[in-house]
Amino acid sequence: MDKVDKACAKDEERPIRITRAKTRAMRGIPPPPSRPSSGNEQKNMSRANSKRAAASGDQTSVVVPALIQNKRRAVLTDVTNIHDKCTNASKFMAKGVYTKESTKLASGITSEFSSTQENVRAKLVEDLSTIRMVESDDSISERVIPGTKPSMQDSVKSDEVQSSTKNDVDVISEKSGTSNSLDIVDIDSELRDPQIWSSYASDMYNNIRVSELERKPLTNYMEKLQTDINPSMRGILVDWLVEVSEEYRLVPDALYLTVNLIDRYLSTKFIQKQRLQLLGVTSMLIASKYEEMCPPRVEEFCFITDNTYTKEEVLKMEREVLNVIHFLLSVPTIKTFLRRYIQAAQSSYKAPCVELEFLANYLAELALVEYSFFQFLPSLVAASAVFLARWTLNDSEHPWNPTLEHYTNYKASELKTVVLELQDLQLNSKGCPLNAVRDKYKLQKFNCVANLSPKPVQSLFQGQV
Repeated sequence: MDKVDKACAKDEERPIRITRAKTRAMRGIPPPPSRPSSGNEQKNMSRANSKRAAASGDQTSVVVPALIQNKRRAVLTDVTNIHDKCTNASKFMAKGVYTKESTKLASGITSEFSSTQENVRAKLVEDLSTIRMVESDDSISERVIPGTKPSMQDSVKSDEVQSSTKNDVDVISEKSGTSNSLDIVDIDSELRDPQIWSSYASDMYNNIRVSELERKPLTNYMEKLQTDINPSMRGILVDWLVEVSEEYRLVPDALYLTVNLIDRYLSTKFIQKQRLQLLGVTSMLIASKYEEMCPPRVEEFCFITDNTYTKEEVLKMEREVLNVIHFLLSVPTIKTFLRRYIQAAQSSYKAPCVELEFLANYLAELALVEYSFFQFLPSLVAASAVFLARWTLNDSEHPWNPTLEHYTNYKASELKTVVLELQDLQLNSKGCPLNAVRDKYKLQKFNCVANLSPKPVQSLFQGQV
């Protein structure tokens, strides 16, 4: 204790050390400006920072590769991201923002991405060249060996094929190329609404013309397959379905699709006459579901048959019909072509003729009832209905003109057989007792077009080839 007390006493006897900084602070003199750090100090600080970075790198060494791998997977799924990231990386490198290590990483990724992008572009160029060669083969009927480079002559021909693609699509048959373009009215030029599909209407109808040939059912199924029913039974069924469609106020497309479904089913499977009406109401149920916004319920179709069939029978038949037709409901009917052909026919009038539309639809629905018209293509029946409707309304001039010939791809001579058959139906020369269509178009809302009768049309086809 004595030694400790003596040491403390000695410390107290020592004078307080006054430094220069304390002296300046006591006198009120401001401190001198700080000196810039020497090169050794900067090196020491950089070493310390590198040591800290190394110490922190041990903790994040597992996370960084995972991030790089995730970025690569995202980049490979979207080529546009590659271009954007590479562009941004090059901009940052030009500004000198990244350090050397990050610059190396970015350049490595950039080179990898650029090589990937070049491979993708090379593949696309190769595919496009192959497609162009195939198109040129179709036009010049020459075969090109895969992997060979096209010559200068072939490339010129392929360019010509691409420039004339629209003209080649418009021409379905050779006869359409004989029309005089000066006399043809462009029926789509006045339609500016994009919802009216005027810009690609011609391509659509060219494809529809092809599909009506591909999906054409058996035309003589009554003679080859159906032994329990006959054409008159089919006519009675369709005539009754016309009344049902008016009762439920269905759109015309539903009626045409109904008859199409009936004929496609009957051309594939045998049916007994007791189930023929069941097939009719089921086909109308399917068609109304496809065409209507608010189709009638199943119970309503059961009720319209006086509850001859139950709901379970209708639903079972619905599944059977859909399986037979392979769920192909988007098929061309007479109504599909009739809209286009009526539009072409209206181009020769100063104002739209309502009677022309009503009369053409009347003749087309008369053809639905007759089994004999099933052998003709829907486009041919629609063109013949427009031909006869124009002749009925105005017999002072020929009903066929270059515009109709261009848009229908039918000459007047090719319509002769169907037009004569339609005229017999219009005049009811055979005394058909099925009058649902006639009674429908005798109403005032259709301008009573069923009461009109044409002059003999046979003279229009004399001397035509």
